Amino acid sequence: MNRDSSFTANNYLALLLIALSVLLTACQQNTNLVKPSAPENIKIASDTFANPLFRNGADPWMHYFNGNYYLTTTTWTSELVMRKSPTIEGLASAPAHNIWTGDQADRCCNFWAFEFFPLQRPEGLRWYVIYTAGVAENFDGQRNHILESAGSDPMGPYQYKGTPMKDHWNIDGSYFEHDDGLYFLWSEWHGDDQVNLISKMTNPWTLEGERSVITRPTYDWEKSGLNVNEGPEIIKHNERTFIVHSASFCNTEDYKLAVVELTGDDPLKVESWTKYDKPFFSKGNGVYGPGHHGFFSSPDGSEEWLIYHGNSSPTDGCSGTRAARAQPFTWNEDTGLPNFGEPAADKKQINVPSGESGPLTAQVEGVKYRIVDRQSSLCLLTDLQGNTITGACESDNSEWVIDPANDGYYRLVNHSGNFLTEQACLAEQGGAVVSQPWQANTCQRWSIDASNNGWVRFANEQSIRNLQVNNCASQENSVVTGENKIHACTDWRLEPVSTFAMINALSGKVISVEGCSSEVNANINQHAFTNSACQKWQATPTNNGYYQFKSLNSGYCLAVQNVNEGKVEIAGNIAQDDCQKPESEWRFELLKNGALRMVSRIHGLSLKVAGQSIDNNDNIIQEVWKDTIYQQFYFRVAN
Repeated sequence: MNRDSSFTANNYLALLLIALSVLLTACQQNTNLVKPSAPENIKIASDTFANPLFRNGADPWMHYFNGNYYLTTTTWTSELVMRKSPTIEGLASAPAHNIWTGDQADRCCNFWAFEFFPLQRPEGLRWYVIYTAGVAENFDGQRNHILESAGSDPMGPYQYKGTPMKDHWNIDGSYFEHDDGLYFLWSEWHGDDQVNLISKMTNPWTLEGERSVITRPTYDWEKSGLNVNEGPEIIKHNERTFIVHSASFCNTEDYKLAVVELTGDDPLKVESWTKYDKPFFSKGNGVYGPGHHGFFSSPDGSEEWLIYHGNSSPTDGCSGTRAARAQPFTWNEDTGLPNFGEPAADKKQINVPSGESGPLTAQVEGVKYRIVDRQSSLCLLTDLQGNTITGACESDNSEWVIDPANDGYYRLVNHSGNFLTEQACLAEQGGAVVSQPWQANTCQRWSIDASNNGWVRFANEQSIRNLQVNNCASQENSVVTGENKIHACTDWRLEPVSTFAMINALSGKVISVEGCSSEVNANINQHAFTNSACQKWQATPTNNGYYQFKSLNSGYCLAVQNVNEGKVEIAGNIAQDDCQKPESEWRFELLKNGALRMVSRIHGLSLKVAGQSIDNNDNIIQEVWKDTIYQQFYFRVAN
């Protein structure tokens, strides 16, 4: 070989080093050059789902908000329930959280068509639920009613605010924000026609001035079965505003979606709305009666989605067979009108909404907790690099939201919207724990298991290794995962930092001081949330993971009443009493469904709604734990 015309081994080595250097520089300059994805065996959900999304899911309404999907559907009962899940597929098995229960004869029963909206108010972001309810004597007499949340959590608690129209039958309420004004849309009967109307509002539960009909059934395709326009919903795109509503009778296979557009200046004038002469979404692909819909955005905001109900048979009509279904939609470039396409066939695989699998950060809603190490009394923190350590509990980054994943696991979300993650959960040995954006994998989910007294242990879903202080140090140190040491350094307690309401899982009502009394030994019962101080509680730790729960109204604490020394009251009454008494100490245990049980220290018995009812003023007692829904509670932020 001619040495002058050939590369030597050293030449090749030099070129290889240069290439590696260029590649390393490029990776440092653009961390998205290669986007890693989670291995298939640790993903918590597939990349696709299929309709029906939720069986018996008539009149669905959904939002994706701060890291979770929230879904409501008609119940036909006296309970308004909401489901939440970090994945769209998970909504099918998510527990039904009762966020409101009918408690008065004129608005108690046969609930329909829940919708919930985030509106900015002087107090901050509040959610407003609009629902239709009938009267006790015949479950008819439907009216729209409005609830207001105590804070920014769609799960509530909610306070009843009123009905916009008490004097006549009206259903399917919705909001429309336009030119700094708030408007109410709804449907009612005018003679043989069910029509859609609009009115301006002075606040989210009070109408102001004229009530105008803006759509009525005029085309033959709106008159199948009965002449019906209902379920008006607003959607906006490129500075254009549309109402999408349902047309024809829901008991027929011809229920469908129609569109009108705001083309004038005054939305209260019928001439300001232009109606399109063809339906925009009709039966097809084996789906019948698609309608009563809503809109939501994908987690990353890049897609718009339609949620609606439909039947799998042309003869099912307005029954419990109507299932919630979801699919993305687009906009026609030439006309600027929505293109809903056709209903997706049952079992057809649809890509999940964009961004669901992350990476994303989210200020997940819920009560904030400190996670306190048993051995050192220091708190779980994250530093600027995302590493987890123990440190002073007064630190700004010591607060976590414990977000239930509905299948026995929880997500732990810190102040920056990142999620507690075992970095090497696939490795044989434990190691570093960090906070990272959500990537929908099992390395980011944890079981929270009772230890002894009020202490808990965290086990990673994937590795089953326990969260613990490195080397069991009793001073500030890193936090890692390892085998269960049956030792204080694997024990933690959850300290609620937020002011909260305690909501019963059966009734949706909150633990309240009877009559809002400030007297010692005042009785404790359940009552609909009214945003009163006597329904709000703060937790103070004592020792061994136990807490006092102090009323904001009186300063007294939740306590077992009339304790006789040496005698266990199997159905002991609960009252408010001196916080320093041993009867005033409780621990709470998180359950696999995301609820919790409250356990008294003095007897080890569990809090319970005595009459097992949804009624106001049903008494609160302690009793032997039987794992019943009337012994299960939720903490919800109630500032």
